[in-house]
Amino acid sequence: MPGIRKQPRATNALGTLVGFALLYVALGLAGRSAISDGTTFALIWPAGGVAVLWFLVRDVRPLSVDTLVLAACVLGVNVVTRAPFDIGLVLIVTNILQTLLAAALVRRWCPRLWGCGGDRALDSPRILVRYVAAAVLATAAGALVGTLAFAVIRGDLDAMGGLLWFGRNLGSVLTLTTLGLLLGQRLSTPTSRTPLVGVGAASGLELAAGVLLTLSLFGLAFVFDDLPLTFPLIASTAWVALRFPTLLSAVHSMSIGAATVALTLVDRGPFAGVDNPELGALIAQFYVMTIVLTALALSTSRDEREALALELRRTQSVAVYESRLRDAIIGSMAEGLVVMDETGEVLVRNDAAGEIAGRAETLVQGASLYGLGATHPDGSPLLDQERPSMRALRGETVHDMEVVVVLPSGSSRILAVSAMPLPPDVLTGRARALMLARDTTDEHAHREELSAFAGVVAHDLRNPLAAIDGWTEMIADELDAGELQPELAREFVTRVRSASQRMHGLIGDLLAHATSGSRDLDLARVDVGALVAEVVAARHAGDHVTWGHIPTVEADPVLVRQVLDNLLGNALKYVDADREPRIAVTGSNSAHQLVTIRVTDNGVGLPAGEHEKIFDEFHRAHHRDYEGSGLGLSICRRIVTRHGGTIVASDNPDGRGSVFEFTLPVAEQLELVTSLDQQVQRSA
Repeated sequence: MPGIRKQPRATNALGTLVGFALLYVALGLAGRSAISDGTTFALIWPAGGVAVLWFLVRDVRPLSVDTLVLAACVLGVNVVTRAPFDIGLVLIVTNILQTLLAAALVRRWCPRLWGCGGDRALDSPRILVRYVAAAVLATAAGALVGTLAFAVIRGDLDAMGGLLWFGRNLGSVLTLTTLGLLLGQRLSTPTSRTPLVGVGAASGLELAAGVLLTLSLFGLAFVFDDLPLTFPLIASTAWVALRFPTLLSAVHSMSIGAATVALTLVDRGPFAGVDNPELGALIAQFYVMTIVLTALALSTSRDEREALALELRRTQSVAVYESRLRDAIIGSMAEGLVVMDETGEVLVRNDAAGEIAGRAETLVQGASLYGLGATHPDGSPLLDQERPSMRALRGETVHDMEVVVVLPSGSSRILAVSAMPLPPDVLTGRARALMLARDTTDEHAHREELSAFAGVVAHDLRNPLAAIDGWTEMIADELDAGELQPELAREFVTRVRSASQRMHGLIGDLLAHATSGSRDLDLARVDVGALVAEVVAARHAGDHVTWGHIPTVEADPVLVRQVLDNLLGNALKYVDADREPRIAVTGSNSAHQLVTIRVTDNGVGLPAGEHEKIFDEFHRAHHRDYEGSGLGLSICRRIVTRHGGTIVASDNPDGRGSVFEFTLPVAEQLELVTSLDQQVQRSA
């Protein structure tokens, strides 16, 4: 059967077979000796319960060695007790029939029980009902066949004897078979044993009190046998069953049953005083079965209740863990997450949703997206039926729909919103939707920047390419005509080289622009004065640039050199043709552990109102008079910003020209960090 773990079949050993056979014979002889006066049937038949346990544990089939051994055991008991041949034959048939039927029904209806193919104890009222039903049907079938067979042999039907037969065999199965299954399951699973007393169960002192109460009530019932005082024993049975595991409860009830039968056999107790001995024996049997069934019903209910409570605690622990895990995951998301129903009630949201919207309380204001005014990116209104939340509540799935939301502050942000339907609420039937939103304002601006970047690059590259194509075409025409003069050829080549150099410079600026914001910073102590000297030497501008002492900074030397090269290059280029460039580079310490570096020139200066625009990509203040890509100052600002500094441009207060001033971290910060790091290493 799927999902059932088969128990090990180590019980198939020959020793087990012999042990069960010997136990059956011993209990069979004991049962045959327990015939009370005035009856023709034994009051007890413990061998019947042992036989069922034997066939369950060893997984016996009808045609097997075990069946033959059982038949031999029954025959042996009959021979020893001198039973007539025909009676003995009936007993062999009925015992084998009852045992095979009981084992088959229990194995079929309770396949998860230990001894029936599984590893589970008898710990559920549902399993108990199936188990008892199998025992009742099997023992009833055996008693019916035996009673009818005896009626044929003797010529009269003994109905009372049939009831006695049924009662003794059923009581034997409910006590011995049940106890054997419970004990076998506990011994075969040592790792999962629950304590019988102590931790997780009632204490040993309480068990002793229960046993003492049972003995007291039992003595009261069987000493004053002329009074019907057996019913108080049900109270002690219920106490033990409700407070202790099923195994202890089974032992307790079986002990009561054994003592009841033993005292009845010696004519003690209320059942021995019944005028009809057979009726007294029958009442005693059904009293014992009542005690046993009451104990099993209560104890299995207790076991099931404890198992359900344990599963509930485990489920609660799992639920709490999963809830914390969910909250941690949702809380760590950079995307805003909102779950809402069709009434607009927000069921779940994370902090990012409130941060994206500008204020968290706007998330609970209704079914509209964040409760805020929203439009399409082109400015057209976003209708209610177009909103991602509304579409998801209708069953649609939306992926990264861009909308513009107006925040309470009056500013607007661009959001990429995804929405999807969720299963409706099981109680109210309301539709629910999940929304994910991320702020793409910067991404949108970056895309716009890239689009403008691509347009400018295409335009600026097209001009020198067109010039190169035009001049090379003219060279080809002159060569074809055979009229290319050396002077004209040199002019053409000069024009082509000029266009090529313009392309080369533009491509270099594009590469510098791309790498200035992406390469990792390699921070070190930088001597700015030494870098100025390198740039001046490379540009052969020693006669035009002066510099003095500049404090050491903590920066990436390659990128700082690039800033100085751009600023000095502009200062040398943007100057009137009739004026000799004069450039001064100075530096000083400023507030917040920064060094301020100034590049002052006497050039053409900056147009009014463009002191900030000149740092934008591709902006050229003097595009009509001077060539350039419009990327140099943009590269400078990007590099300085990455170092945590600022760069500004202003007019030269001493006359015509400009002053470019930027800040970089002072090198003492690096020295302090290094010193502290060394102290930590020494202390470690």
